Amino acid sequence: MESKIFRPGSQGSAAVLGSLESAVMNAVWEIDAPATVGEVTEHLERAGQHTHYSSAKTTLNTLTGKGYLTKRSIGKANAFAAALSREEFERRVVGGVLTGLMRNHRNPLMASLAETLAGDPASLDEFERLIAQQRAAKEAS
Repeated sequence: MESKIFRPGSQGSAAVLGSLESAVMNAVWEIDAPATVGEVTEHLERAGQHTHYSSAKTTLNTLTGKGYLTKRSIGKANAFAAALSREEFERRVVGGVLTGLMRNHRNPLMASLAETLAGDPASLDEFERLIAQQRAAKEAS
């Protein structure tokens, strides 16, 4: 379920998914229950994004193949549900990006992070709290 592409200028799931994949994932998260292709298509239509049934079906199956959705049969229809919450998806995306940056660009990443956080005292305090929390958890184990 690791994404190979990261688009820093894009918002939310569109940073790692294509635009239709992102819209479909957002629809599934918003529906917040197993949804059929028709239900996803209707949800997208209400959100102002016209999507053909066949395009939605292909995209749902693609997202299932990538591990982002699960699929189960309900009679003659398939119902799709998110394999991860939006928050867990975002956490994994960020983790994957940071792991790659740490592996290939450790010093510039850390310097940039320190510089960015230094300009926002509240974020710097939060980051220091999180580091202390991680250290305490490592020492406890």
